[in-house]
Amino acid sequence: MATLDANIDTFKAMMSRRSGLAQANRYAVFMNLPLISINPGTILTNLISGNRNPLQLFNDPRDIGMLAEIVSLPGRTIQTAEYATNMKVRKMPQGYVSDDVTITFLLTGDMYIKNIMEQWQESLVDTSRKAQKYKKDGVSDMLIQTLNKENNANYTIKLKNVFPTSVSQIDLGNNNENTITRVSVTFAYDDWTRDNVSGALLGAGQRLLEKFI
Repeated sequence: MATLDANIDTFKAMMSRRSGLAQANRYAVFMNLPLISINPGTILTNLISGNRNPLQLFNDPRDIGMLAEIVSLPGRTIQTAEYATNMKVRKMPQGYVSDDVTITFLLTGDMYIKNIMEQWQESLVDTSRKAQKYKKDGVSDMLIQTLNKENNANYTIKLKNVFPTSVSQIDLGNNNENTITRVSVTFAYDDWTRDNVSGALLGAGQRLLEKFI
């Protein structure tokens, strides 16, 4: 049996050529919230107090990325149908299904993530009036990136027309005095694609936001 001519040196060369092993703790999430999720009360309070910093008057999109503790890259499954010919059954590709994306967020003292996700859900389904609204008015796009050691994106996907389908329950208890509170949000979307230019655009957007600080 033939064997590959591989040893520790060829392995090290391969790892160097492919930027080492991917690290699961290096990632970035960027999502611009729909306009309806802006909190008018917060804007009014900041204006009255004289605070006109635009990142504090509106939801800063970087907050979502900084509070995202656990993020999943979506998978994709090819659906098949059986096709028989010459007494042999074969599988034929018929379509595809993409996984929902779940993100676990750290909760701040003002319950920021829980509040905005519930507001977002209300922008799609008004639970008080029992009314369904237009999906196009309550969706956004999301970027998920894996990063290298220099914080440059090496893999970027774009989720199109994202909206939250589920906001998890939060367990409280007297024994949780030193426990950080978290909430998990599951997002549905129309489709996801590989995005090769968003890394540069995200970096440019980051530098633009930093000018306001």
